[in-house]
Amino acid sequence: MKIISYIAALAFVYLYLNCPAVSSQALFEAPDTVCIYDTVTITNNSRPASTYYWNFCTGNIINTPQAENLQNPGNLNGPSFLDIVEDNGTYYAFITNQTDGTISRYIFSEGLLSEPVSQNLGNFGSAIPVNAQGIRVIKDNNTWYAFIIGGQGVNSKIVRLNFGNSLDNYPTPLDLGNIGNLDSPTDLFMFKENNYWYSYTVNYNSGTISRLNFGNSLNNRPNGLNLGNIGNLNGPAGFILWRENDIWYLFVANSNSNNITRLEFGSSLSNIPEGETIGGEDFLDQPADIVLSKDCNIIFGYILNDNNNIVRLDFNAGILEEPEFTSLGAMDNLENPRSFSEVFRIGDNSTLTRLLLTGCNNSSISSSDERNPPDIFYDSPGVYKISLVLDEGTIDQEYYCKNIYVFNNPEFRLGNDTTIALGTDLLIDAGSGYSSYYWSTGETGQVIEVNSGGVYSVTVSNEYGCPGSDELEVTVDTGIPNFITPNGDGYNDTWELPLLRDNDNSVIKIFDRFGNLIISYKGTDRGWDGTVNGKLVNPDTYWYIIDLKNGSGPVKGNITVKYQR
Repeated sequence: MKIISYIAALAFVYLYLNCPAVSSQALFEAPDTVCIYDTVTITNNSRPASTYYWNFCTGNIINTPQAENLQNPGNLNGPSFLDIVEDNGTYYAFITNQTDGTISRYIFSEGLLSEPVSQNLGNFGSAIPVNAQGIRVIKDNNTWYAFIIGGQGVNSKIVRLNFGNSLDNYPTPLDLGNIGNLDSPTDLFMFKENNYWYSYTVNYNSGTISRLNFGNSLNNRPNGLNLGNIGNLNGPAGFILWRENDIWYLFVANSNSNNITRLEFGSSLSNIPEGETIGGEDFLDQPADIVLSKDCNIIFGYILNDNNNIVRLDFNAGILEEPEFTSLGAMDNLENPRSFSEVFRIGDNSTLTRLLLTGCNNSSISSSDERNPPDIFYDSPGVYKISLVLDEGTIDQEYYCKNIYVFNNPEFRLGNDTTIALGTDLLIDAGSGYSSYYWSTGETGQVIEVNSGGVYSVTVSNEYGCPGSDELEVTVDTGIPNFITPNGDGYNDTWELPLLRDNDNSVIKIFDRFGNLIISYKGTDRGWDGTVNGKLVNPDTYWYIIDLKNGSGPVKGNITVKYQR
């Protein structure tokens, strides 16, 4: 999986950085350790869901992303906020331009790594205010809506755009006015809870938070409530909603006080929250926005500073403790960065920068949308993450992830093929440090002793059950001639086996081509002169079997009798 983000005087981080809903109802079983190419079977124990998204090779969000500046793909004018959605396989990015109050639409028809086609939709007869800020694009009852907030002071307002059944359409605007005592609102979030739609925004000037209630349809005109200043909000800019153990939290970046406020809502976002600041003064410099993500039960965050610097948060002690702040330095191509939502956003240079957190390609398949995913395997050792998202992009979204450790097979060699003399023993050693050994002879020790020719193989396993194997061919040098010429000339007249003269027990048997035994004698006797019962045998090829009588297998071969003149 690749995790993508765009920056454009503004930037955005693709959806998989933002997996806020975490619950024990999203669960699966998979082995903790496997070997490369081992079959990995995953058992889904999750609750029923409308959608399932599995990823078997996720991008590592703790790494600093790569940046690519796409310049201005067209018609950006002080871009501020951005939202990305998918409609029938096509990705759309909608950007608010604060300078002239227009909306830019980008269409990524070939995926988020492709070059977008852009169009400026205008300001809809000045319905969109100058200083347009947060935008959310959402579907309700088969109708696509975009909600935009912005404006200054009492002229702040929220605007709804109705796209109908497709985001390709030109929308119809509706100015909903100032609801909930908006005062230079910045970020915007919308959600559905118990079949009712709600929206939250923060007000930069008054340091307050406003909630809008749309009832059972986003087509309704909402009611608004300003909840006041909770948790010492001071120039609140961007925020992120997060659910942990069925409790909702809101994390707000305070631009004026250079710190983070955490609001806790309890089990429902319709509750009045409690709040407190959680630090960051030594690392933050006019923070513009914040985003959180969870990577296998470890919560990370990113904060975008106005000085082009990105700061990472590590909630090592849990979501209720103060995080550890780490500066990642200035990101290339950022200038006056503004905010995040699911996306990075930037301020005044009117260019679009794409950020990419690369994934891996070591799993047999990268992802699946089935409830019960197919078996997979990994082709390289390492630590991989298997993740599952239920009901992605909805208020019911839940996320579960676990690490799987993939180990290499042992790499070892028994050595080069070798030759031994007849009657001698050879020790073959597979090496120490393995948890098990299994030889082709049936033995299970580290070392075996052989004294006959053949191919000997062993399979060893390391401490993780990962196997490795090798084989060794042993050839026996018998020192046995393969012909005799019993013609009385003193050369090769007798078939003699010097290696057997000290073996009182060895027996030699010679057979004709039809398998008839023609002679049998001990190795310590004289050699064979090519005669049987005093008569020379016919010139031909004969077969022998030598029994060493030492527990090893018989030595077999052939000998040719020739008569030369």
